[in-house]
Amino acid sequence: MSADANRQIMEIYLNEVLGQRKFERVHEIAAAGMTDSTLPGQTGPAALDAHARGFCANTPDVEIEVLKIYADQHAAIGIWKWHGEPQQPSMLSASGSPVVPRYVCSVFEIEDGMIQDYRVFIDAVDVFSQFMQ
Repeated sequence: MSADANRQIMEIYLNEVLGQRKFERVHEIAAAGMTDSTLPGQTGPAALDAHARGFCANTPDVEIEVLKIYADQHAAIGIWKWHGEPQQPSMLSASGSPVVPRYVCSVFEIEDGMIQDYRVFIDAVDVFSQFMQ
């Protein structure tokens, strides 16, 4: 696929699936055997759907801000942040303060116009600074 087509896949995921809760779009972009690094043992569109729904359910007022999307013929990388108040933080600091990673890098490996692998990376400096509070 072209870089533009792969960029569009990331835009659909961030802006429509997460941003507008159009979970039905997942089946258009996720391959049957897709792996999602956040859900070991689950595969395919069902895994990405569960990931997206779980994220949005935990933060009902979530708003997605896409900072940058990079793409080539084999992958798309979305750098984004989110705003909203999660019902459950990702973790707690030693003092008991919530730690919520808000800067995210989503990496899709794409083949034949479908996501084959999804990995998520968070901003370590953002998380570390919250641990220090």
